Amino acid sequence: MTTGTRAPVAVPWHRALAGTDEARVAAAPVFAAAPTVHRKPVDAASAALGAAFGALPEELRATAPLYVLCRDYGTWAARRFVARCHDPGRRLRPSDSVGLETSELVRPYLTAAEHRGDCYLLAQLPAAQAEFTPPVTAARPAAVVLDLIVFPGEDPRDADCLALATTWKVSGL
Repeated sequence: MTTGTRAPVAVPWHRALAGTDEARVAAAPVFAAAPTVHRKPVDAASAALGAAFGALPEELRATAPLYVLCRDYGTWAARRFVARCHDPGRRLRPSDSVGLETSELVRPYLTAAEHRGDCYLLAQLPAAQAEFTPPVTAARPAAVVLDLIVFPGEDPRDADCLALATTWKVSGL
């Protein structure tokens, strides 16, 4: 390393929080500007993504990669699907199997925003307790991480969902 140059370091730029339960959104110990409440998890994810990508410089918004931490949502969606399969009073629909896909939570936002960057769906291993830090470099100077946190209710088909999106950038941007 030469004198006077610094390696780029990823630093938080902005946090956005949205959810489907007003009490949980209000009680969330997250420093996010103007958390919002929505009826559906897909709307909460879209709101959080819109705020996070909106915090990036305009020239990076459409191409910054998105990393979606989907372990909680994937586990809940699988349990919900199994409960629907075992419910004799319910007929399965094609949308039930699509509901398993975490990609369906982010697709509406990414399509509407005409996002052209990469999207990675990451299923964390239960033993992995470390916080995920996206690889931001001079070549890829910004990224957004969406963490989907699910609070199952008494009925396995219902849940409250918090969507926390954090924008990361190379320092000096």
